Amino acid sequence: MGIQDNVHQPTAKLRGRISDLAIAGIPVYLIAKIVKIDDETLTKYYSYELSCAQPDAVARIGKVVAIQAMEGNEKSQALYLKTQGSRFGWVEKQVIETVNTDESQALKDKIKELEGKCDKDF
Repeated sequence: MGIQDNVHQPTAKLRGRISDLAIAGIPVYLIAKIVKIDDETLTKYYSYELSCAQPDAVARIGKVVAIQAMEGNEKSQALYLKTQGSRFGWVEKQVIETVNTDESQALKDKIKELEGKCDKDF
């Protein structure tokens, strides 16, 4: 027979669909099922889309966030500093307050008092 009759032919439309699915984080085995080709064919013909679509999308979105941050958008500034600023000392810190034994006991007493006022259906 020589040349196989059923050799897969990639199309721009299918490359776009596979890229979209990869950007969304869909696992390779599910992408193969969705586009109705086997895993081996998918990875053979679409390895670039599978490996680069999501990082490219992150880069593009990151660029938009950075531009918006530089233009003064406070949410973008906060997001950018939280995700990219840690290497330069921008770290969001959590503060955990402790209470002394007297305060702790007062809180426990208040909880018991409030629980006593409620009907317990659970």
